[in-house]
Amino acid sequence: MIEIKKIENIYCVGRNFEGHAKELGNKVPAAPLIFQKSNSTINFTNKIEVPKNKTIEHELEVVVLIGKNGSAKTHKEARSFISGFSVGLDLTDRELQGDLKKKGLPWFAAKSFKGSAVLDKNFKPECPKEFYLNVNHKLKQKGSLKDMIFSFEDIIFHISKIVDFKKGDIIFTGTPEGVGTLERGDQIEMGFTSHYTKKLFVV
Repeated sequence: MIEIKKIENIYCVGRNFEGHAKELGNKVPAAPLIFQKSNSTINFTNKIEVPKNKTIEHELEVVVLIGKNGSAKTHKEARSFISGFSVGLDLTDRELQGDLKKKGLPWFAAKSFKGSAVLDKNFKPECPKEFYLNVNHKLKQKGSLKDMIFSFEDIIFHISKIVDFKKGDIIFTGTPEGVGTLERGDQIEMGFTSHYTKKLFVV
């Protein structure tokens, strides 16, 4: 395991699984759709706080850890920037996101609230092919790397055209279909299938 001690920037990829794009009525993008969360949203604990009077949905994702400074000059070079893999939840204020989208405004407020970037600080050196999320012992989301529209290399190369990476950056690489609302008292288990799990509680 690779334990991360400090996170720099948080990049996220929207609509990277066709099933998820369709379940929210969105078109499949022609290029990676990139947005950001503030690094103050990181939540390494086993508790998820759901704000009162908010509709907060879970989005299970593979999280990539960037291991060096700079930018990938070629698609082939992009892989060398990855130093580890974990799973995380990109928590989303869905009602607010919908309002912002209708107005043509950025999603920041719907994505970057306290504790909305949930993940384990222990990253694996290799990425298993499947990942999952159980809520109250029922399977809610299951993803496979083969179903990603844009690969890890695609994403890193695309971001490299915009900014330079810093060692300690992380990328939430997109969620499969099955997103849903979290309620207080929910018990959550997420991980790579047959490899790793993290248990969380919604408070």
